[in-house]
Amino acid sequence: MLITLSSTAAGLLFVKLLTMTSASPLDSRVVSGFSPLSTAAPPFDSITHPYPPVYNSKSVSQVVPTNSWYSNLFWSSTNGLAPTFSEPYILRVFDIGYGGNPGLSIRQPWAKTIGAYGATNNIPADDAGYYINSLNVDLRATASEWGSVTPTQNVTAWDQFSATLKLSGGAGSITFPIVRGMAYVTAQYVCLTPQFFSQNAIIAINGVAVSGSVTANKFKLTFNDNPTSNYIIYVLGGSSLTLTLSGTTLTASAPFTGTLRIAKLPSAGDAEFILDDRKAVYPTGGVLSAAISGTTGCYQFQWTLSCDDGKGALIYALPHHLDSFDNSSVTVTDLTLGSGTHGPMKAVISSTWNLTESPLSTISWLPKNPVPQSSNTNTILAALQVDIASNYTSQTFLGDNYFSGKGLQKLAFLALILNRAETKLSNPTLAATALSKIKAAFLPFLNNAQPDPFRYDTLYKGTVARSGLPTSLGGTGDVNAAFAAIIKYLDPTWNTAQLEAWTEALIRDVNNPSDSDTYFPIYRNWDWFAGHSWAGGIKINGALDGKDQESISEAINFYWGAKLYALAKGNSDYANLVSLQLSIFQRAIYKYFWMLDNNAVQPTAYIKNKVVGIFFENKCDYTTYFGRYIEYIHGIQQLPMTPILGEETRTSTFVQQEWDQKLAGIIFSVTSGWQGVLYSNYAIINPAQAYYALQTAPLDDGLTRSWALYFASTRPNYNSSSANDL
Repeated sequence: MLITLSSTAAGLLFVKLLTMTSASPLDSRVVSGFSPLSTAAPPFDSITHPYPPVYNSKSVSQVVPTNSWYSNLFWSSTNGLAPTFSEPYILRVFDIGYGGNPGLSIRQPWAKTIGAYGATNNIPADDAGYYINSLNVDLRATASEWGSVTPTQNVTAWDQFSATLKLSGGAGSITFPIVRGMAYVTAQYVCLTPQFFSQNAIIAINGVAVSGSVTANKFKLTFNDNPTSNYIIYVLGGSSLTLTLSGTTLTASAPFTGTLRIAKLPSAGDAEFILDDRKAVYPTGGVLSAAISGTTGCYQFQWTLSCDDGKGALIYALPHHLDSFDNSSVTVTDLTLGSGTHGPMKAVISSTWNLTESPLSTISWLPKNPVPQSSNTNTILAALQVDIASNYTSQTFLGDNYFSGKGLQKLAFLALILNRAETKLSNPTLAATALSKIKAAFLPFLNNAQPDPFRYDTLYKGTVARSGLPTSLGGTGDVNAAFAAIIKYLDPTWNTAQLEAWTEALIRDVNNPSDSDTYFPIYRNWDWFAGHSWAGGIKINGALDGKDQESISEAINFYWGAKLYALAKGNSDYANLVSLQLSIFQRAIYKYFWMLDNNAVQPTAYIKNKVVGIFFENKCDYTTYFGRYIEYIHGIQQLPMTPILGEETRTSTFVQQEWDQKLAGIIFSVTSGWQGVLYSNYAIINPAQAYYALQTAPLDDGLTRSWALYFASTRPNYNSSSANDL
C-alpha cells in the first residue's frame, strides 16, 4: 500500500467540539454537487513518488487513481495476472502464460472455488475457510497480427465508473471501454484481424458443431466447461465476420475496423433475446450526482452511452443496488451472473440509475443516551482519573502513525466525555487536564514532527508517510508502512488555521468530493458502485486478488470522523455527503462483509463464519493480515468502539448471532487486549455483563478502561441485575 491515507486508520479525532457550545445538525438543504473542503496546498513537504504509473496516457492530465477498482490497469503485474473487476466480468491484460496471442482476457465463473483450512490456533478445521474465483481464460479478444508483435498498453481515459484501455500494435489497435456492470465487453477494432482464444474447447457455434469457418454477425459459442457456458460475439454496424476455428482459437479472415461486443449468456430463458435487443447500446463512462434533503439521500449514476436508442443500456447491478433503486428508473431483467465477491448481479435496462437511502446516518459525537448509569458514575470517574494520569507520550508518539492515531483517539474520547455537559460526568479540573494533555500530545503531529512525518506526493496527489519511501527520499524503504489517520476535532481557538489545513489535507486525500480541488483525486478510497471503500493502494507486481478491505469498523471510523469534522466546522454539505456514504456502507456491510444467518449473497457454506475476513475483489479469506485467531478475525471488525459502530453499524441481531456462534466459546481463553475489544462489542447486547467484565479485562492499545465502561454503561438495555451472569 504505497499511496493511500488509509481509511482503516482514522484515529486522531475529537477535540474541536470540546469548547463549542453545540454541534451543527444536518440541515435540510438539497445538495446536487459537492463543494471541495478546501483548494489550498497541503501543509506538508512535497516529494515525487518513486513508483510512477506505467500505462497511463501521457496526454491525460488526470491524476492516476491508486485505490480504484481499475488501478491494476496502470501497472505491470506478475505474468499479467492482476485482474480488473468490471463486474460481472474479471478482466486480465497480457496473461499469455495460458496460451494464445496477447489481448484482453474475459473470465466469468459460474461458481466459486471453496477452500478448506486445517485447524489453526483456536480455529477448528474449516471446510469453508476461504473462497476464490478460479483462473481461466473463458475468451480473449486479441488480433492475429499480435502473434509476432507485442502490443502496447495504454489507459486513455477514466472516471468513477470507467476506464478506457487501448492496446496498439501491428498497424492497428483495439480499444476497450471498461465500465462498471457492463453486460458485454466492447472491443473497438481498428485495422486488425480479430482473433479469439479460449482455454476451453469450442464445441459448437450457433448451435452447430464446427471445425472450419463460419460467416455471421452473431456467433454463439458453446464451450466444453462444466457446467457448459455460452458466449456471444456480436458484430455491430451491419458488418459480418468470417471466423475460422483452429484448436481453441477463432480467427477472422481479414483485418477489420468496427465494434464487436462479447457477452456471457446467462441461463435465464429470455436472456439471449435481451442480449440481442440491447447489443448496440453500450456504456463508455458514467457521471455521479446526489441530492440530499433532511434524512433522505438520493444518488444517481448517469451512464454515458454510445448508440443510445432511448431505451437504455443493459448493465448489471449489485445486490445493494437492487434494494435501493427507484424502480421507475430501471427495468429489472432475469439475467443473473455472479460478481467476484459481491454476490449475484442482476441486469437492468436504463440510461440513468436513481438510488435512495433513507434515513441517513444520524449518529454524531456521543451515544444517543450520553448519561451513564448513575450507579456506575463513580467507577467511571475513578477510571478517568487513572487514564488521564497516564503517560500520553508513550501511547501516542510512536513510530507508526496507525498506532499513534489509535492512542490519540482513545485519549481524545476522555476529554470529550468530561467536557460535554450532556454526559453529567462532572469534574471540571479533570476535564481541563484531559483537554490540555490531548492538545499537547497532538502538537507534534500538527507540526509534522512525529517519528514518521507526512509528505505530499505530487505524482499521485496524495499523502504518504516518510517511512514508506526509499532511502533516497528520506525513508526506510518499507513499502508496507502503515499510513496516517484523520484528526478532526479540536478546539476552534487553538492553532485554527494550521489545524484546519492539516486535518483537511488528510480528509481530502481519502474523500475529496470535488474536481475543483486539484491537489487530490476525487473519492480515492470510496467506490460508489461497490457501495463501500477499499483500503489497498498500489501493489508492486500487481494486486493479484484485486483491491481489498480488511477492517470495516476502521473504515466506518474514518467516515464518521470526517462527518464530525464537517459538523464542527458547520459544513453541512460535506456532513450530508458523508452521512449518505455511511448509509450506503451500512447497506453494503450486511450484504457482503458481515453475514447474518439469512444472508442471501455470500456462498451458503461460508455464512457460518459470520464475517468474511479479508474481503478481496477476487476472494474472501477467513483470516487477517496479522494472524489467524478467532479474536483477531472478529475483533478487527469491532474496533474502535464508537457511538456509530455500537449504535448503528453493528446491529444487535448480528452481534448476538456472532457472539453465540463464534465468540462465546473462546472469550474466557482470550488473555490479550482482544478480550477488551470483544467485551466492548458484547456490551451492545448485554451491557451490564460487559461492564462487569470490562472492569478487569485486558485492553487493546486503542481502548481505555474509562471509555469502555462509559460505553457499556450508556447502553439503553442496561440491566444491572444481570451483571454477574457471565
